[in-house]
Amino acid sequence: MKLSFDSRFSHLAMAATSGAAKITATEPPKIVWNEGKHRFETEDHEAFIDYKLRNDGKAMDLVHTYVPSSKRGLGLASLLCIAAFEHASSHSLSVIPSCSYVSDTFLPRNPTWKPLVHSEDLKSSI
Repeated sequence: MKLSFDSRFSHLAMAATSGAAKITATEPPKIVWNEGKHRFETEDHEAFIDYKLRNDGKAMDLVHTYVPSSKRGLGLASLLCIAAFEHASSHSLSVIPSCSYVSDTFLPRNPTWKPLVHSEDLKSSI
């Protein structure tokens, strides 16, 4: 039996096929905790999210996210946030989202992390 489909949708099939190949061909970059620099970063140290411990070490204030322009649009900022939130969760820390990327982009797109957000208004003045 030969399958056929409307040629108007062939670009969707090709896009889906090429997208799937791209996803399986590349692994997401590994994010590491750099405790000494108070940041989570890619292994090449080019992209990172900085934090400060506050509230007697019970809250992690995410103060700055940086991804170089050559690597933007790959989801690195989100991966950095996930690493930071997973770390906070596993260490019973709350998170203060001082960085605008975290508060204005990451959290609205990932509301499951909102329970970790610190309840008091301790946003950094950085």
